[in-house]
Amino acid sequence: MPVGAVYLTSETYLTCLNHALSTEKEEIMGLLLGRVVHSSSDNNNGSSYIENVVILQRSDRQADRVEISPLQLTMAAQEAENLSLKLGRPLRVLGWYHSHPHITVRPSHVDVRTQAMYQLMDPDFIGLIFSVFQQEGSDKFANASIICFQSEEGGGSVSSKEIPIHFTPHSSDSNLCLKALAEIPQTLYGEEKELYQRSANTDIIGALHNKAVYMQALSQLVECCEMPCISALRTYEKSLECKLSFLKQQKEELEKNLGK
Repeated sequence: MPVGAVYLTSETYLTCLNHALSTEKEEIMGLLLGRVVHSSSDNNNGSSYIENVVILQRSDRQADRVEISPLQLTMAAQEAENLSLKLGRPLRVLGWYHSHPHITVRPSHVDVRTQAMYQLMDPDFIGLIFSVFQQEGSDKFANASIICFQSEEGGGSVSSKEIPIHFTPHSSDSNLCLKALAEIPQTLYGEEKELYQRSANTDIIGALHNKAVYMQALSQLVECCEMPCISALRTYEKSLECKLSFLKQQKEELEKNLGK
């Protein structure tokens, strides 16, 4: 049965969006961890609750497609199992997400076929697409949008079906997504390093050129990804300090009232 609705925590959405905005030239990808809840109001279509993500390193970076290897799926399933034991509730790999830089959010025919393949393994599997750097209007303002979809067969062909998506407030386990957010720069660094190492066997001029390109890529990574991430973490730290100060003040007032 198809999924009835998808509920996405605010931390999960922001982590995926930050990952999608980390590169403007190629698509990125990751896996979604969550659980399916069935109720009488779903008409036997379960509701998916997405709570965390697994950032994936791309072995082949292309502007129009991404692929997930069986090894990555296995590792993500193991991580979901470990989180299930830690949190005391069932979690599993429930979907995938990728970006569409500079193009529409609608699934391509490749996306639809890929999604159909995943649904053969798990009918509850969903796909999220983040369209980023898409300029709209006369002011050329870059817009970002999201769609949730599944594949369905009909008339001898496979098409996409949009799934309703709802955003929920932050969860009590927001540190999980915070950890995934911090892994984005490390994953991008691993991709750049692997690409540089694959191109190391060349003449001296080519080697100098490749090293210059590699250093430029690392500099851009620090400027466009590491620094904003550090800034966001510092802002989050200040918000926690303010919350802690407020709670301490409440504690003092309660203790004063109890002492009267």
